[in-house]
Amino acid sequence: MLNVGLDPRVLDAADSADAAFPGVGADQVQAGLEATAAEFAKLGVGFDNCLVDRSEGAEEQLRDALSKKRYDVIVFGGGVRLDPAMTPLFEKLVNVARIGAPDTALSFNTGPDTTVAAALRWIADLRPGDALTPVADPQ
Repeated sequence: MLNVGLDPRVLDAADSADAAFPGVGADQVQAGLEATAAEFAKLGVGFDNCLVDRSEGAEEQLRDALSKKRYDVIVFGGGVRLDPAMTPLFEKLVNVARIGAPDTALSFNTGPDTTVAAALRWIADLRPGDALTPVADPQ
């Protein structure tokens, strides 16, 4: 499982779009990433991060991550999706994922605490080569 998110250090940068994430700082995001990694570890699911900044280099970071490993699902976090100023980069990242990992499910969390649920909607009982089929919503 690959998590594509905004690097927490960007949130504390002077040029950060604070209006998009009021009251959210690097420490809070980092704690969420660590909790998510621990939850995936308990489930026996591999978890990698591709943490990007707001630069064009973000696309290459994702291409590089996808060239090294096959993922069953890529979860895009709110940091790259919810800030309207990030929309052009978010579109590029989605298309890099679509082209670079065409058999990989794309999923979207609603916050750091829903990354596991977002991934599990697609990876429960998935084996390499299986067709992608969403898992029944547990709600």
